Amino acid sequence: MQDSLNGHEQSDFSLRNLDLFQFVVLNPQIAMLSFLQVGQKLASQPEKIEKSQRDLLRRLLELQKSFTKQLCQAEDQTVDLKYNKDREKFEANAFENNPMMLFARQFYETTSGWLMDLINDVDDVDQKLRHSAGFFMKQYIDMMSPDNFPFLNPTVLRETLDTCGENLKNGFEMFMNDMKNGFITTNDRDKFEIGKNIAATPGKVIYQNEIIELIQYSPTTDQVFAKPILLVPPWINKFYILDLKPESSFVKWAVDMGFTVFMISWVNPDKRYRDMGFDDYARRGLLESINAISRVTKAKRIHALGYCVGGTLISGFLAYLAHPRCKIQPEAEIESATLLTTLLDFEHAGDMAIFMAENYLEAINSQLKEKGILEGHIMYNTFSALRAKDMVWRYFINSYMLGRKPGAHDILFWNSDPTNLTQSMQIFLANDLYRDNLLKTGLLKMFDVPIDLKLIRTPLYMISMRKDHLVPWQATYDGMKLFNTRVKFVLGGSGHVVGAINPPSRNKYSYWINDRNLETAQEWLNAATEIAGSWWNNWFEWIRPMMGELLSPPPLKDFIRNAPGIYVHNKLPDDFG
Repeated sequence: MQDSLNGHEQSDFSLRNLDLFQFVVLNPQIAMLSFLQVGQKLASQPEKIEKSQRDLLRRLLELQKSFTKQLCQAEDQTVDLKYNKDREKFEANAFENNPMMLFARQFYETTSGWLMDLINDVDDVDQKLRHSAGFFMKQYIDMMSPDNFPFLNPTVLRETLDTCGENLKNGFEMFMNDMKNGFITTNDRDKFEIGKNIAATPGKVIYQNEIIELIQYSPTTDQVFAKPILLVPPWINKFYILDLKPESSFVKWAVDMGFTVFMISWVNPDKRYRDMGFDDYARRGLLESINAISRVTKAKRIHALGYCVGGTLISGFLAYLAHPRCKIQPEAEIESATLLTTLLDFEHAGDMAIFMAENYLEAINSQLKEKGILEGHIMYNTFSALRAKDMVWRYFINSYMLGRKPGAHDILFWNSDPTNLTQSMQIFLANDLYRDNLLKTGLLKMFDVPIDLKLIRTPLYMISMRKDHLVPWQATYDGMKLFNTRVKFVLGGSGHVVGAINPPSRNKYSYWINDRNLETAQEWLNAATEIAGSWWNNWFEWIRPMMGELLSPPPLKDFIRNAPGIYVHNKLPDDFG
């Protein structure tokens, strides 16, 4: 820390000269520093302290009054645990109305709301710091939920009495096994096999290099659209988020609709790839895929769909191609681009930005220097921490306290199959995009050419998700303003993954459309029309007029191996090994 702090002249909390714990996602030192910095501001505002204390006292008195009234109005003042002698079990609601259970929940809700309001009420706090402190406070609040304590959770208490503690015994065994493996088990992985019942759409790997396998999927229709489509998944996850089990597979649906579909499967990098960066992913991934597709199909115009940072890559590449200094031209033109939950303006990047702050980067960079990669399990833990209530504590209760094994879910199987991130790409994402927002300012370069998104003239379809915690839809709406071309903006329901994987056969979530691009995201939503059904149908209506005539499917005879390839299994071919 600064010498002036040692001399007690000021309180400048930072990570200078602090020995970091071995990097974990929710590093307690970093959380504490956020709280200390906000606390420092609060300490200089005595009127806020007095106000917050009065507010807490008022809330507790209201809680006491309300809770007492509840008890006095209850018809039966006795505590009836409702034991069913015939079934030799307690009834389902035996403990829910127990006064201790009720008070624990109401006290938790009262104090939790006060803590969050306190952080938001402190004056003169940098918004990024406030966001960080609020995030960590939310993690603490989720951890302290009464549901996470066996004798305050009605379901766990009932199960413990019904099974004579067998649930806790089974839960302890699962806990020890997870401790050994280093992660919380959220899914029954034995129920899925890549290439069999997940990532199983038939196809062939028709091209490979050291960074990608390019999959061409087998047609299922007698005729296909003349222009093929390339799917570009994020390189921080496996590609098969777009090819889950058949009834949830976007790939299978697109093939059945008559598209000739190609998919990039990114390599899972190790330390040999440490210097692979944005330009490499653009040249060896996107450019060479387009060229291979053109040679196989003879098409001179193709369509591209990018998911998450895959859309960021496509956007940067389109801007490069539109620049007068562009020297590399693909063998086929990108006629349209679909950006699926894609960030372009990183100013309001949501909770993910917390893990891109300097405090975290210090810890991450120490691993990068040693290993050349950011290991996939850290990325997995990061994404889980962003939704700790659903992705951590839910399974903590179900597995360790109720003693129940997790079920089989294709999305959770994919989620627990993470990939590594190269040192160069991690630095690019953290510094150039999240920290410096270079894509918005026009200072980002690809192949030494400045990237200006306003140069793009390609029609765009942007689809975001209303409850997306990784890529807030308001931020993607702001990113839309960086273009000077025709953009159709659509808002889907649910979150980053579940909202994207919303097949028409289920029509689980609706979507919102508004042909007017208004000043703010909220104004756009206020004037938008909600439509029941899958956004996949809306996307098909948009892209169909640009797909060309129907032709016989292109041949699929010269190939390297069957889909889904070997990169998805974390393997390399011999000549790249």
